[in-house]
Amino acid sequence: MTLTLGSLLAGLAGLAAVGGLVLAVVGGIGWAPSTTVRRRSRTEQRVRAFLGTDAKAKNAWWTGGSWRLGAAAVLGMVVWLFTGWPMGGLLTVAVVVGLPWLLNTSGSGKEQIAKLEGVEEWIRRMSDIHTVGVSLEASVQRSLETVPAAISTEVTLLVSRMTAGWLPQDAYRSFADDLDDATVDEVVALLILHVEDRGAGLSRAMRELAEALSHEVLMRREVEADRQKPRTNDRWVTIFCLGIFGITMLSTGYVEPYNTVMGHVVLAGVGVGFVLVKIWMRKMAVIDPAPRFLSSADRSGGTRGALSLEESS
Repeated sequence: MTLTLGSLLAGLAGLAAVGGLVLAVVGGIGWAPSTTVRRRSRTEQRVRAFLGTDAKAKNAWWTGGSWRLGAAAVLGMVVWLFTGWPMGGLLTVAVVVGLPWLLNTSGSGKEQIAKLEGVEEWIRRMSDIHTVGVSLEASVQRSLETVPAAISTEVTLLVSRMTAGWLPQDAYRSFADDLDDATVDEVVALLILHVEDRGAGLSRAMRELAEALSHEVLMRREVEADRQKPRTNDRWVTIFCLGIFGITMLSTGYVEPYNTVMGHVVLAGVGVGFVLVKIWMRKMAVIDPAPRFLSSADRSGGTRGALSLEESS
């Protein structure tokens, strides 16, 4: 392909368009750490997960995602100028930006198992603290010294809400909402029931519940191990398809039909179809979590919610 002034100007215009898109995304998400604790919207969580960033690290999006956007813009321009395909450049940008999503097929199962294991360890330690005559609220505050790293953020928020004057029931329900797991709801339900009647035997109940959580963690790890093989196959299929796409672009005769407008439409359809197949494969490997039985707490004001149990048929 001959590099002309017109194609160079078109490439620069494309780079400017991508740069504008980058600025729009940065302006919408931001990279400076917030000074207040807030719950991200579902849209923001999906965008951050798509970019493959660590939401708990400071400046995670800017340090982890900006280099991919820059590399995507450069590679997109190179592909556009080399092949003369605007759609090829756009697909290259999409592939580079979404590479963590394309290759990371593990989902959130391991993270949720780690959190559940942290809850098991946390509740077991709290049972030891409560045995010596310390109240439940004081036991929760003391547990900050030895809280497992997997749930340190959630427990810190729990203590902060209780210190700020939230009713214990509301703080515990918000804690359950943060972890968003039906098994954790059993732990929170035990804590709420103790707050309401202050009966004896909480330490023993905590230890028994910790044993049940330990068995649940082992069961989930076995299930996760069984699901790892198809995920690995999915990853290799993705790498193979992307490699074939890159190699075929070097064969000018083979890809000549894509130089037409209809060829660009077909190319866009292939890209969309590939993404839809990936989404379909991921949904096949995802097991729907057990439904929770605790109602969602009002995070904005700490208003006391109702403890609702689903009607058993």
